Amino acid sequence: MAVMASPAVARIEFRKDRLAQPRGQTPPVTELLVQFRQDTGEARREGIARDAGGRVALRLRLVRALAVAPREGTSLEELRARLLASDRVRRVEDDGPIAIAKSPDDPGVSEQYAIKQKDDHDIDAPGAWNERTDCAKVAVLDTGVQIDHPDLKKNLWENTKDPGNGRDDDDNGVVDDRYGGDVVDGKGSGEDKHGHGTHVAGIIGARGNNDRGITGLCWSLKIVAVRVMDADGHGTWSREIAGIDYAIKAGAKVINASYGGSTGSDIVRDAIGRARDKGVLVVAAAGNDGDNSDKQPNFPAAYPDSNILSVAATNSKDKLASFSNFGAKAVDLAAPGDHIASTFWKSDYAYMSGTSMATPYVAAAAAMLLKQHSSWDFGDVSARLRKTGDALKALKGKTVSGKRLNIDKALG
Repeated sequence: MAVMASPAVARIEFRKDRLAQPRGQTPPVTELLVQFRQDTGEARREGIARDAGGRVALRLRLVRALAVAPREGTSLEELRARLLASDRVRRVEDDGPIAIAKSPDDPGVSEQYAIKQKDDHDIDAPGAWNERTDCAKVAVLDTGVQIDHPDLKKNLWENTKDPGNGRDDDDNGVVDDRYGGDVVDGKGSGEDKHGHGTHVAGIIGARGNNDRGITGLCWSLKIVAVRVMDADGHGTWSREIAGIDYAIKAGAKVINASYGGSTGSDIVRDAIGRARDKGVLVVAAAGNDGDNSDKQPNFPAAYPDSNILSVAATNSKDKLASFSNFGAKAVDLAAPGDHIASTFWKSDYAYMSGTSMATPYVAAAAAMLLKQHSSWDFGDVSARLRKTGDALKALKGKTVSGKRLNIDKALG
């Protein structure tokens, strides 16, 4: 296959002053995540929640659970106690927070150093493009994606099963979800209301060879936009679970999870287990606290499930980025994540830094391998990416593989 020239980026004015990050404090817990016994039907689940003084905020059929908020006159703790008193209830957890990690503001390097063949500090994308430029379907669970961004819109998945009539025709939990799904509001496409998700999506699949903006690792694919976090970059476990369910139903075999939280959930792990049963790989950001994740885990990256691939961030000098979490047991490999140029909301472009930016490179690489090897499963893909990366002294003892992604070697 002939190599096509990647689009020029020198003429683009990348906005360094518009780095997306969570604003304000993490919101307090206002809902409970309630999981029921397997033999408890949906109607009975909702009846138990109502009888306990709760209001159903979200139905999570994937794991037989509900997000339940207390009705007026009932406190969260009263609701918890009443739910736990039912012999049909298996678990009750706070509907804990997830959020995009704060993005460090590190001054500039040239556009898209991460994919260029320069000083061998990149993922060797041009070499990989000798083999292929298209990828399998990827779900981006994030703040959404700008669905009409000129560098993304041709690569967005379209849901043809929901005609837009005010009903959930395809029974996927979201009403009128034409271009991905908004599980925060429960209706509408996965439209970005923050910017972070659009940046992540561009790293995966900004349209290549179109003489516009930048290029993603995948020049063509279908990106399933799933909005699981609000305009402040905050979300909850229940929305994460709903997003996983949506991605599975949309047929994605790779989920990009560029978010995290310091506490884990058994019910979320059940959802990840269901994704594993469906052959879905979850590529997750290791976190941006500079911590050892073996001791201070960040979830979902730190869940030990076999379909989780945890990603640290390197910089333009092939060093572990100063902000990146690491872990010889909990973090699988690294990819460039420091000062990465990509698409941004309002049809803009921006630099951002974080393991949130490293993760989509690995997710895109996984999708490229799945497109090339249709018989492979997530285990084959994970093993290949860990094995074929470039070994770095800076990553020795810092990740499971000690390597930084190299997509050219992975495809070879």
